[in-house]
Amino acid sequence: MESHKLAVRVQQLEAFLQFICIAETEIRFSAIPVEQIVQRHGTELKFLQTCADDCESGVDFFTAWQNSIKFCAKNEGFSESDLGLLKRFGMGFGASDTEGQISHCKLYYQLILNSLKGAREDKTKKAKLYQMFGVFSGMAAAFLLC
Repeated sequence: MESHKLAVRVQQLEAFLQFICIAETEIRFSAIPVEQIVQRHGTELKFLQTCADDCESGVDFFTAWQNSIKFCAKNEGFSESDLGLLKRFGMGFGASDTEGQISHCKLYYQLILNSLKGAREDKTKKAKLYQMFGVFSGMAAAFLLC
């Protein structure tokens, strides 16, 4: 299960990086509000879907973002440092002009990319360890039962 959690974290960070790229493009060429960007392109991640649903029901974007991080993203495989990055991204997302938003997206793209590199390293180093530990634990339990 621990090995699976590492793989899920990598997938989630990759999906969020893709969202940031799309959001930057939408901001650059469409200049649409961030609520609409999340509604259009937030289908890959559950916390983005929750944020979009909250915005549709009348909750302001920043409250919806913080609530979705607090209640949904925590259970999606993100680490505590990832959650901090997501919270800070949401606090600045939609808070400035077009150029400021583009810069914001570029900054957080790099920060999330660094986190993704760390997650990939953890996955390659620790995934096999966790799998082998599980196998050996199972064998030890079998020996004890026999």
